[in-house]
Amino acid sequence: MDASEVWIGAVPYTAGLRQWMNAGGHYLNNAPPGCLYAVAVMHATDGLFDEPVGDGVVRGLCIVGRPVARALPQDGSVGEVTRLYLEPGLPYGTASAVLRAAGQIGRERGMQRLISYHDRTRHTGCIYKKAGFKRDGVVANAGKGWASRNRSQSAIQAAVTPKRRWKLELTKETPDAAVRVH
Repeated sequence: MDASEVWIGAVPYTAGLRQWMNAGGHYLNNAPPGCLYAVAVMHATDGLFDEPVGDGVVRGLCIVGRPVARALPQDGSVGEVTRLYLEPGLPYGTASAVLRAAGQIGRERGMQRLISYHDRTRHTGCIYKKAGFKRDGVVANAGKGWASRNRSQSAIQAAVTPKRRWKLELTKETPDAAVRVH
């Protein structure tokens, strides 16, 4: 599969997508119950007017919700990428293209900033650099963290290590913002 065979676009976040995320291989194994919007990756097929459309088979999903940190604005001006999962075998660069599409959709919805965190023990964060995000510091575990709630063991373990925060300012055009969102 090459990049021209991939469709990336906004989709409704349904119970079926939550089940797909839980059945996938995301290391947290708990899809968020809701979100502001979701961006899916599907195989592209020809639409009615030769414009590519998704074939309905989800191959990847990016969930954008309100920031988890209570100190960040909860009014919809800031969105947080709470999950990003892509099936193996997608073309190189799909992850950063999905993040750019999530930023473009956020900009269209009037968002000012998109943030995300990555566990530095799991990956380097290069997908964020390629998507135009900038480093925004390291967030350390605040003590009890997720263990203060009734969370699954995988979520508790994921919160133990310091995370790097990334931000994408949506008020300006970002590099490579020409991702075609369907």
